[in-house]
Amino acid sequence: MKKNIILSLLLIGVFIVNCFYSIKAEAAYNSEGAVSYANAWALDRNPNYPSFSADCTNFVSQAMHEGGTLPFDKQNGWYCEKVLWWWNWGTAWSVANDLYKYLSNSQRGTILGKWSPNQQNDVNYNITRGDILFYDWNMDGIYDHAAIVVDYGRDAYRPDIIGDLQNQHTSDYYHAIWHLKPYNTRASSTVITAIRPK
Repeated sequence: MKKNIILSLLLIGVFIVNCFYSIKAEAAYNSEGAVSYANAWALDRNPNYPSFSADCTNFVSQAMHEGGTLPFDKQNGWYCEKVLWWWNWGTAWSVANDLYKYLSNSQRGTILGKWSPNQQNDVNYNITRGDILFYDWNMDGIYDHAAIVVDYGRDAYRPDIIGDLQNQHTSDYYHAIWHLKPYNTRASSTVITAIRPK
């Protein structure tokens, strides 16, 4: 009888552990899903979310959550939910520097590199589809903007430029060169860091 109880408890324990790992695996970042979402909504706003005048981080967070299948993390401020008639969100969801801190200071992301203005070539071999870009416009150590890497190819606005491309909100771009030099009046003082969510 005791052996049967012990065996049953062991089997239950194995079942619970397997369920835990199964759930954890399902929560892994889906970079291709995030890219699909970013391509669908780069030049528009998803009516299922709030829209901000500075919407870049909200857009990136949506891509990571909706397409990338990352679950909300309310404890660390990365969430967005509708409560009755109004929206409630955390700063990691909506502020570039806070999203950077959330991804870089947790188990949710891996820093891929940091590039000063003279290191930003059209092709960046360290980044790939689904990676998140953070822009520090004036080298003060605070990230002011976020975008998502979506492809490699011709810049949609400058076909003479071929390289890694990103999508973003605020100034909405679909398939613009990742470093934004043709569009950024502060290009000479912009530092960019890339993080791969996981």
